[in-house]
Amino acid sequence: MDFELASRIRRLFAAWIDGILNLLFSKLGLLILGLENKDILDLYMYSSKQLFLYSVWSLLFVFLFYVIVPTYIWSGQTIGKRLLSIMVVKDTEDLVDIKTMSLRTVFVLCCQLNLPIIIQAFVVLYLVDLIFIFRTDRKTIHDIIAKTKVVYY
Repeated sequence: MDFELASRIRRLFAAWIDGILNLLFSKLGLLILGLENKDILDLYMYSSKQLFLYSVWSLLFVFLFYVIVPTYIWSGQTIGKRLLSIMVVKDTEDLVDIKTMSLRTVFVLCCQLNLPIIIQAFVVLYLVDLIFIFRTDRKTIHDIIAKTKVVYY
């Protein structure tokens, strides 16, 4: 089956929707743990059980949202991709599996670690990843790593 590549704009808006949901879930984790945004900055300076629990919370959500849902519930789709009628498929145009979606999510997972130096490095890599969308094949670094493409369905 020949799929048409999704537009850059549609991918951007799908990522935007997913990012907002990720942010909302992250804020929910802060509320559950009794933290405020300003408290997170203080926690970076000290070893903290709350910071560890917040990191686990964030990693679990990202794994569930970006790996499990697109693999087992909505073939190749996060909520944002589903709303915008696009999906991730392998370069061979097969449906994605857990290994493929895990590889695609490596930058997002690393950004959730909440370790100052690591998160800064991965935020820079994530921004470079986004610039790759302007290639003719519209593949970002995470698409290249996972051997995937985003298409209309």
